[in-house]
Amino acid sequence: MSNSTRFDLSVIIPARNEAALIGRTLDAVLASIADLHTFDPHTNVEVFVIDDASSDQTREIVYRYTEHHGVRLLVCKHSKAASARNIGVRVTSGRVLVFVDADTLMAPHTLRAIKQHCDVQGHQAGITRLVSLEGGLRAWAWWTFWEHVRRLPVPRAKAMPALMFCTRDAFEQFGPFDENVRIGEEWPILARVYHAHPHLFIYDRTIPAQTSSRRMELQPWGYARTLLKYVWAILHVSGRIEYTDRLRHTSHHGKEPT
Repeated sequence: MSNSTRFDLSVIIPARNEAALIGRTLDAVLASIADLHTFDPHTNVEVFVIDDASSDQTREIVYRYTEHHGVRLLVCKHSKAASARNIGVRVTSGRVLVFVDADTLMAPHTLRAIKQHCDVQGHQAGITRLVSLEGGLRAWAWWTFWEHVRRLPVPRAKAMPALMFCTRDAFEQFGPFDENVRIGEEWPILARVYHAHPHLFIYDRTIPAQTSSRRMELQPWGYARTLLKYVWAILHVSGRIEYTDRLRHTSHHGKEPT
């Protein structure tokens, strides 16, 4: 664990070449912490960015948040998102683990709601509603479709880790993230919690998380191609292993911390 301090919540952010968005992601996390502290000033929250050897300005931007806001940074090499999340769990100490992708903006009330779910209502894991960061009709249709898919009473429908959470106890019982795959790496946690204790899993659609649609927007026929990749992943394990995602928004200037 990171130190002797026991935290209530640990926010874990895997990142690789995310200079275009990491500042906005961290701003959203800090705003949610401020909202939480308005209602519960004694809640301890730590924020950890796990950087996979970024070659852009990602680390420089995060260092500014380290200096001004106490965000912590760990640099590793050749870690897929699943590996980075698992590393994040090992170096943090929160009772509740919140995983947010570096291209995803949480709503201000997110951490307050998650703490309520875990500490008051007794949920072990959950996901939030995902909406497009970029906007547009195709992106709206895409995320609306997945919103309905994720509502299905099927364990593997509880998917997409852009913003998810679980208790540390649930992670230790059902985890870790599957480091051998690139799609469905969250299934050991989300699907297994839902399968074993469906009443302890929550899909909170009142928490909107703005997540990037870049993997669809930045390639020809991106929505159709991505949907086919997901179908392949569901039908055969090879589709979960061979999927690659190297698309990134370009940025020449990192956002200064507020």
